[in-house]
Amino acid sequence: MDFDKIRELKNNISIIDNSRKDIVNIWLSDADVQEILDFHGVDIDMFKHNYAHPVLNYFIDVVHGTQKIGDCPVITKLLEYLKEKNISSSELFMICINFRKAIIKDIFQKHEMNEELYENISYVFDTNFKGVLETFNETIFTAQREAKELYEISTKDHLTKIYNRKKFDELLSFEIKNSKINESSLSMILFDIDHFKHVNDNHGHDVGDRILVSLSNLIKTQIRDSDIFARWGGEEFIILMPRSNKASSSARAEMFRQMIESYSFEAINNITCSFGVTHYEHGDDEISLFNRVDRALYKSKENGRNTISIL
Repeated sequence: MDFDKIRELKNNISIIDNSRKDIVNIWLSDADVQEILDFHGVDIDMFKHNYAHPVLNYFIDVVHGTQKIGDCPVITKLLEYLKEKNISSSELFMICINFRKAIIKDIFQKHEMNEELYENISYVFDTNFKGVLETFNETIFTAQREAKELYEISTKDHLTKIYNRKKFDELLSFEIKNSKINESSLSMILFDIDHFKHVNDNHGHDVGDRILVSLSNLIKTQIRDSDIFARWGGEEFIILMPRSNKASSSARAEMFRQMIESYSFEAINNITCSFGVTHYEHGDDEISLFNRVDRALYKSKENGRNTISIL
């Protein structure tokens, strides 16, 4: 057994142990680390005592052999804190790299510690930081995926994948306020499929569902990015058109009508739709605007369907 090597190793560990405060202070005074923490409103003193010191203690315990690599509750807490502060994985990586740089620069070089211990501790840091980043990325990815799924469920129609009525109401309120403040134009188109009950009765609901999806996809190819397209319910659809006056929205509705009429749908080939069009007027709210476009749609149905009416 090489007792000189063991004594040197113990001495080197002791140097790290006795330098904890210096390591943490140097790390947190690094310009890159400070910029990240300041940007996210992290209290440096709180971060130092509650996260920096425990993480460093963990690494020292690993070097001592009293802690296993990868078994680190303080890193778990650190991840939770960083996630709460919305610090990205790339920024976390910078924090970790600067942590390691501080140890290499101010401990190893200063005390001329041997190469073997440097390699051992480098391995510990690389292994654990890699694990931290992978865990952090996985946590963020999972949270983003779940948030996206929740958003889809809460805002999109499950069949057509366009906005549902709840989300449309929310956006309608916003656009009406915007029109009032900026005195900008706002139009609304409400349309439904003529005699859709006959489609379901004669061809089955599966065919009816596919027609609803096809119709939604067809309309989506022709609306602007700023337009808000939603399934109002059943075979009814609604389009909100910011910065569009009654003349232009009426022309768009007629274009939609002709496009639908000439399109070949699965199983039944052709369908038609009736349209109502209206425009935001001074004093309108969500209810008055919708009631007017609803009356316009009803007028189209009274006039024989497959037409547009403007109120």
